Amino acid sequence: MSVDQLRRDGLAGPFELADKTGLDAARDAVFEFKALRRQQLLATQRTGTSNTYANPLIDRHLDVGVIRKLYYDANVQSAVAELLGRDLWIWRSNFFVKSDGTGQNKWHHDRHFENGDAALDLYDTSNHFSITMALTDIGMDEGRIEYVKGSHQPIAGFDRDIPRHIEEVPPVVEDRVTPLPLERGQFVLFHAALLHRSLAFGEGNRRVSMAARLVRAGTKIPAYGSANPAGGAVALAEPIIYYRDSGLMRLN
Repeated sequence: MSVDQLRRDGLAGPFELADKTGLDAARDAVFEFKALRRQQLLATQRTGTSNTYANPLIDRHLDVGVIRKLYYDANVQSAVAELLGRDLWIWRSNFFVKSDGTGQNKWHHDRHFENGDAALDLYDTSNHFSITMALTDIGMDEGRIEYVKGSHQPIAGFDRDIPRHIEEVPPVVEDRVTPLPLERGQFVLFHAALLHRSLAFGEGNRRVSMAARLVRAGTKIPAYGSANPAGGAVALAEPIIYYRDSGLMRLN
């Protein structure tokens, strides 16, 4: 069923993590990164200088054990292998924190690049995928996630030759807009070209999601995707995942 769901909708899941014992520690680490980011931004405002700090909310799968462990999770590994195949790499990870006063994230897709300098091919479903994982509950009012079903494939009357971020989707796809509430410890896999967004935070507890961008081995990563704010990749002994200096993390 999940294979059919991914092919039809562009997204599969939600699935449950096999081991949820590290979720609170991972959430607390993200809160610390968020506080550090706020301090960085305040410092640049006070000094009037440009923001030259590395963003602590990016690529912490490389150096933070409680974050890294979540990508070792048996259910994540098996879902990726079954639905997306093997020899995939994480080239970027991000965190998203929402609470009172946090606004909407626009409609967007995650296909940042194709292969080196090649032009984007949004409808090539053989490469570029995303994992979104809930470190806390993400309800209907807590900055809920929405996606446009089937937007990883051509849709009659819908021109995808648009900027990566847009304010609103056209009427022709409005009936495809689908809420994606997630419970703590759930994750989804989807094609990177799938349009999605998160709404403004309404009410509830502060919520945290974690995203990873996957590419197939051999994909050329642009220079901006190779920076590691942790200061260097971490070598691991376990055979199923390892790191290298480009900041990529291998799944399977």
